[in-house]
Amino acid sequence: MKTETLILRIYAIVFIIFSLPAFFAPQQFAEILQFNIDLPGAKMEFVAAYGGLILGVGAFLMICIRENPRLGLLAILCTVGSLMVGRIIGFVLDQDTTWVQNTFLVIELMTVLLVSMLWIKQRNKQDQCFRQVSQQC
Repeated sequence: MKTETLILRIYAIVFIIFSLPAFFAPQQFAEILQFNIDLPGAKMEFVAAYGGLILGVGAFLMICIRENPRLGLLAILCTVGSLMVGRIIGFVLDQDTTWVQNTFLVIELMTVLLVSMLWIKQRNKQDQCFRQVSQQC
């Protein structure tokens, strides 16, 4: 369980830190990500997605550390996994990518593999405990 909570802490902090530039320096952050947010409404959407949504996921992971680490792992898996699937679909639609998007894709793939292994390990451990309790009854 210590490994799972460590992973949750790391990802919660990463999500929270990653959201801050979207709130406090959206134009500069968008330029680093090689996005153009000069169109009407684009800055608001950028701040909402890269700031608000990502901050919310980080806050949820912080709560999961105390309340339900397994749910936190599932949240990471769903969030990062769906980002990866969306990025792959985006690549199929438009193969013109940047180094930033390619880096994110690699990070997302590594995250999905790591968290999936932890999820399976934790599930197997939980099943084993359940079997031991069932045998005692």
